[in-house]
Amino acid sequence: MIKKIPLDSIWFRNLLIIVIILGVVFRFYNLDRKVYWYDETMTSLRISGHTQTELVEDIFDGQIISVENLLKSYQFPNPKKDINDTINSLAGNPEHSPLYYLMARLWLQTFGNSVVTIRLLSVLISLLALPCAYWLCLELFGSKLIGWVAVAIIAISPFHVLYAQEAREYSLWTVTILLSSAVLLWAMNYSRIKQFIKKPYRWIIYSFTVALALYTHPFSALILIGQGLYVLITEGGRWTKGVTSYLLASLGGIVLFSPWLIIVITNFSKFIANTDSVNHSRSGFLPLFWTLNLSRIFFDVNQGIHPLSPLHYLSLFLAGYALYYLCRNAPQHAWVFIITLIGVTGIALIGPDVLLGGRRSSITRYAIPCYLGIQLAIAYFLTTEAKNLGKYTKGMIDGNLANPEDRQNQQVRGDHDMVPIGKARQNPKAWKSIAIALAFSGILSCIVSSQLPVWWHKSYAKSRNNPPVAAWINQIPQPLLISNEIPGRVLSLCHLLRPDVQLMLLDKSNSSTNIPEIPEGFKNVLLYRPSEELRQGIETTYKYSVKPTDQSWLWKLSR
Repeated sequence: MIKKIPLDSIWFRNLLIIVIILGVVFRFYNLDRKVYWYDETMTSLRISGHTQTELVEDIFDGQIISVENLLKSYQFPNPKKDINDTINSLAGNPEHSPLYYLMARLWLQTFGNSVVTIRLLSVLISLLALPCAYWLCLELFGSKLIGWVAVAIIAISPFHVLYAQEAREYSLWTVTILLSSAVLLWAMNYSRIKQFIKKPYRWIIYSFTVALALYTHPFSALILIGQGLYVLITEGGRWTKGVTSYLLASLGGIVLFSPWLIIVITNFSKFIANTDSVNHSRSGFLPLFWTLNLSRIFFDVNQGIHPLSPLHYLSLFLAGYALYYLCRNAPQHAWVFIITLIGVTGIALIGPDVLLGGRRSSITRYAIPCYLGIQLAIAYFLTTEAKNLGKYTKGMIDGNLANPEDRQNQQVRGDHDMVPIGKARQNPKAWKSIAIALAFSGILSCIVSSQLPVWWHKSYAKSRNNPPVAAWINQIPQPLLISNEIPGRVLSLCHLLRPDVQLMLLDKSNSSTNIPEIPEGFKNVLLYRPSEELRQGIETTYKYSVKPTDQSWLWKLSR
């Protein structure tokens, strides 16, 4: 435990405790003040049991509806739609595995409908990543201290904090990646000592974690491939009991996933159409996006992709050196596991972009397995390189495995060679400085991002002006807001508006030919991100003057 760190390392113990506590606190902080942006509204739409097509047909018809009624019917569970409707809605978006959405629906039905409530689910799920990371490090390195360092790195990572506060599946995916990895190693370690026949339940548990991962995110298939490659390499490419056990357990997980797999196959054309945007190349030099995204797991103040930014290269050097150090010093099974965790997903994202064009590798959340692998490598590197932790590390490696069964596993894995013991490092202050810098950069990043309603992961293009626009509308009496903007952007704004604000929503595909009649009785008639055709149609048909307000995206009608 952390309390066992000797007095000469008391600063490190305190640093770990502070960082972990702050990482937890930041996850809960200001949940209600962040913009509920486009993608989150699509999460809520699916949870409600509606599809976007239904929303447009029912509401974007020129009839007046209040913000309260719109959100109640199309953003939260309601009696008119049950969980089967949620599943049917998800079937139309098969690129989103259903587990998180079903959990979120049941959570909201139990604890009430609000933005804070649904985000709280993601926060609580994200906390499970911390013990999973600790367990994974025990299985990989046999060191509790490395586990605590990994927990601290993940806890204060600004990237993980951001996605812990999102009403989306990515905190759950992080947990399933770590959990399935830890369970695989747990099962493999016992297979190596001929315990499979006596304890097959470990592989049965692994089957369930495979299914959980696949039901959380389709990219979990890449994790499964990486784990299979790891098993094959560590078993020397031979058909061993470990390989057989892995294949049977993986097959069991796929069978458990087969109900949704059938839906994906049946709706594969929708899967392709809904993910077509990743095939469109992004302007800019793609490797700069890779280094920017890498830097964001350590330090994030909304820095851009400037090619001369030192943050990109410092992060790249730290990650690269940590992986090099891992491969040079850790036992084979540990570094092979981390390299396959990073490599399979990384190649699957980068390869198509380089060969065919696209933006997959520039989308930060897709690379979560890569970032977790890098963070584990850094945890190993920092722990083993810190001179003033040498005695403690030796004590942890030599003395913390009191259980004879665990000690036997350690001997089988060769864990006695896992950490360089008693070596005087060249410059211990440098490693201490790196640890402090990582902690400080994570804390600073979380402080800055926690104060702002919109951050890079919420898409500035879709969200940046909604908070001031909503504040402006909420201050005026009897507003009528007219818009033919796409549903996700309208819903995002509605989460910031007063419940009594009235809306007139139009389908963008035909709003230029069906100009609505503006009803009387509203003191302020506004247009939110109207198309040019809608603005001109209102001016021509009803002789209104349409002028922009002092808020971007908002126009006001006057005679």
